[in-house]
Amino acid sequence: MTTFTLTITNASHLAGITVARAAYNAALPATDEQPVEQHPDYLATDEAYVQYVMSRAAESYARQYGT
Repeated sequence: MTTFTLTITNASHLAGITVARAAYNAALPATDEQPVEQHPDYLATDEAYVQYVMSRAAESYARQYGT
């Protein structure tokens, strides 16, 4: 495992991450028995969303380059 540190200082970029996370969460299915906030793929923080996005990017790189 490797830990990367990411610094984002632009307020517009940070707001974009928040909006993208909200859109991601809004697409998750909610049911009468389970609100979307209890969905296993729900991302409660921007940090969790950035981790998710970067993990998916790394997965894509591995497929693309056959690693």
